[in-house]
Amino acid sequence: MKILGINHSNDAAAALLVDGRRIAASTEERFSRIKHDSSFPSRAIRFCLEEAGVTAAEIDAVGFFWNPGAHIEPALPRLSNTTRHHAEYLYSVPNHLLQIMGQPAVQGITQVLHLDGGDLPIHYVDHHMAHACSALFNAPFDDAAILTTDGYGERTSTMVAQGRGREITPLLTVEFPHSIGALYAAFTQYLGFRANSGEGKVMGLSSYGEGALYDAVRSLVRLTDDGFELDLSYFSYNMERSRRFTPKLVELLGPERVPEARLEERHFEVSKALQLVTEDLLLHMAGIAKERTGANNLIVNGGVALNCVANTRLIREAGFDRCLFYAAASDAGSSLGAAQYVAHVVHDEPIDQAPYSEFLGFGATAFQVDDAIQRAGAVAVRVSDPEAMAAQLIAEGAIVGWYQGRTEFGPRALGNRSILADPRSADMKDVLNARVKFREPFRPFAPSCLEEACGDLFDSAEPSPYMLRVYETRPERLDDLRSITHVDGGARVQTVTEAQNGPYYRLIKAFGERTGVPCVLNTSFNIRGEPIVNTPDDALRCYLGTDMDYLFLIDRLVAKRGKPIPGAK
Repeated sequence: MKILGINHSNDAAAALLVDGRRIAASTEERFSRIKHDSSFPSRAIRFCLEEAGVTAAEIDAVGFFWNPGAHIEPALPRLSNTTRHHAEYLYSVPNHLLQIMGQPAVQGITQVLHLDGGDLPIHYVDHHMAHACSALFNAPFDDAAILTTDGYGERTSTMVAQGRGREITPLLTVEFPHSIGALYAAFTQYLGFRANSGEGKVMGLSSYGEGALYDAVRSLVRLTDDGFELDLSYFSYNMERSRRFTPKLVELLGPERVPEARLEERHFEVSKALQLVTEDLLLHMAGIAKERTGANNLIVNGGVALNCVANTRLIREAGFDRCLFYAAASDAGSSLGAAQYVAHVVHDEPIDQAPYSEFLGFGATAFQVDDAIQRAGAVAVRVSDPEAMAAQLIAEGAIVGWYQGRTEFGPRALGNRSILADPRSADMKDVLNARVKFREPFRPFAPSCLEEACGDLFDSAEPSPYMLRVYETRPERLDDLRSITHVDGGARVQTVTEAQNGPYYRLIKAFGERTGVPCVLNTSFNIRGEPIVNTPDDALRCYLGTDMDYLFLIDRLVAKRGKPIPGAK
């Protein structure tokens, strides 16, 4: 069967499975060039169909990431300035959905569109079930406790489930507006950043605080035997999004920060307190998951799983043998999860046994690369060993754009759409933030290292393929890793194997052979406010508009005027 998965919200996305196998997945933002694009993912759908070589008429079923049937029952108000009836969701679904419901709403709804040539079933999947499916069905094991947590999906903000084989059994849910993701988003806005976008900035900022305001922020949360509760008198996100907190929060912590205003010590302390309280909540929910399931493995998914600092505490303190964090943890990943629910739960199709790969997006051909270079009027040469050449240039201090293979599906650049630099340089962080990324100076950069060298560079040798864990840099290697070690001594590590990404592995290995440091600085190939580059045209536009020194487009080396090309005559 050919099954299309769709997410139509923040980070709108599409994914396609054929006979249970992962064929393609991409966010709409990569094509529209609008960061966190929430419009209908028409371009992403078109890409998925083209990648599989199928037409829309050949799709057998659609998995949608949201179940409007959950809103039939009376619940909390819709996020709006006006309270609305939850059945309003059904008006956006054609064919009188209420009349054709064949199962309880809480289990999902199936609608059949009668099209020329046949019927197209659309399965409306509970949002947190979609997250749970993309966690379990892409994991290297099939027995785990599953913890999904985000802002909210239908009425759920957090779910604990038991996963065995293709069966996922919800055991506990926490309902919105009691929400870890909404809590973090409210504080993100309070600190002057954009909610549902700037949470990573707040996490990075928290490393500068000491925890002086922990007790004040912790007082807003109550842990319970079956989850947690927030003191909602401090928050207004359940009624409006333009201002997600009430005057009581300002009274407690002081005036909110105006966007782009100078950061003060108080802002560091607020972000630190928020981060610590978030970790408290996640450890508490993981403890419940351990108690309820007895599982040895934990999988965490949903937008909050992108908090790599909290993930590290879960690894060390939650009591599980293994913890896995899904790379496309935001709502984008629910498109793949919805498709996998339809494939593996509804239709009992076999689960893809190939190791999960994030490289499910667009990949350019050599013709497309050459055409883009010509239209940009750029100077380029073909090189026989781009990995060795890139390693040499980086070792000599160059900042290199690295464009290879297919685009990553999740929000992290993992070596196919990356900007790379020397991790040893003490001033490289400031140079990149100011002249290439055009972003706030406090924001750190991540290292990519050979998996087998991770324990030599950092305090853990555990694989971290998706850049979702923080390890401490070993004191004796600080001089080698100055530009990727954050102010608190940690680093958001990505480990790389040849099986996962051969070209990127060979580049890092070549750099290590030259320098004795099998690690490079890796940041996403984009500038502040823009999505990661997708096509060669995107890469050239970003490269030519910044102070990057060189650009590798597969095996083409692009250089700006005046930049010498090694080996060229």
